[in-house]
Amino acid sequence: MGATLSAQEVSSDLARPFASYRVVWLKVTVAAGLLSGLLLSHELWINSRSYPLTPVYPLLKPPHFPFDYAVFAALVALLALILVAARPAKLITAFVFLAVLWALFDQSRWQPWFYQYLFMLSALGLWFSNRTDSLKRAAALNVCRLIIVSIYFWSGIQKFNPAFVRGTFPWMLAPLTGALPAAVMARAQSLALAAPFVEIGIALGLLTQRFRNAAVFVAVAMHLFILASVGPLGRNYNNVIWPWNIAMLASVPLLFWRVPKVRGTNVLWGQRLAFQKIVLALFAIAPALSLVNRWDTFLSFSLYTGNRDTATFYMAAPVAARLPANVQEFVSEEDPQDPSRPDSLAVSDWSWGELNVPPYPELRIFKNIARQICRQASQPSDVNLVIRGKTTWFLRAQQSVYDCAALAN
Repeated sequence: MGATLSAQEVSSDLARPFASYRVVWLKVTVAAGLLSGLLLSHELWINSRSYPLTPVYPLLKPPHFPFDYAVFAALVALLALILVAARPAKLITAFVFLAVLWALFDQSRWQPWFYQYLFMLSALGLWFSNRTDSLKRAAALNVCRLIIVSIYFWSGIQKFNPAFVRGTFPWMLAPLTGALPAAVMARAQSLALAAPFVEIGIALGLLTQRFRNAAVFVAVAMHLFILASVGPLGRNYNNVIWPWNIAMLASVPLLFWRVPKVRGTNVLWGQRLAFQKIVLALFAIAPALSLVNRWDTFLSFSLYTGNRDTATFYMAAPVAARLPANVQEFVSEEDPQDPSRPDSLAVSDWSWGELNVPPYPELRIFKNIARQICRQASQPSDVNLVIRGKTTWFLRAQQSVYDCAALAN
């Protein structure tokens, strides 16, 4: 991948007329993407809601109305100002501080797009704050590049599972049956087998000087495919990731198109910026632990892989009747002809229906939600939490069942 760039080479690269112009548009892209995500999932960022919050520490007491609405308004206002500000470093610092603090009150907010945007925005804040240090500015941009490369790489790795090949990819391809030739549709399973290699190839290609521009083309084509599949003309599904795909469509060319002096070693390691090492650890290395269930699924970019923990509550009818009215909309009766059979509530239905995002798929989150439901139970057996675990490279999927007594321990 070549040697590390000298200070003179970096300064020369940054001095080109379009370099700062690209950074401004990247700032606009990231801020607009994050703003769109917040607005489309606004209930996620409000504490006064039915879906339980899961603070990082049990002793954290989330503030409720009207303070939670004021914080959400502040986050939106800061992003709007960042969009238009010529020197947004202080605004970015304020936003990142408030957003991180707010995310501590509820781990469900750790959505992959929020995680990505927050670190990219932090890197851009470093770029705007280092007006005279070309090496630090270059390192800040390489942090953004490292984040994107890591996302493609681990997203590809996570797709090496049967559920993606047999379920998720055919599901994504189905809306395009009228637009794609029959021969392509007939080879859907073969295309599913190739998809992980395509994403990994994008990541590796972006790190090279020779194949970087080609990787940009493939990345853009992939995001156009995703938008066609799940967007308003396809399945009209998960509208929070529509702006994310659009942001990636813009970010990848802005960061990688025709930047021949940026080498893979600069992206992975770089110079003089500790933040780059932190990002390397969190985005490029830590996701490997998810393969043995030692790192969170969403922080390992396992989206649209068909492989994550899922949770369902089975509860006595009186418990379901005590739930808030808006939650009862997501409760299903297992057998309406047999009142003794338990009602069920899928956590995914509740999260999508109220928050417009998928549930954060971790055992600690599901248990915390179950404890809230158990408050409505008369006896421990009235509520059972059934968790179907994901399959990892080294562990088979397992099913676990907890009643209220087990959850209390």
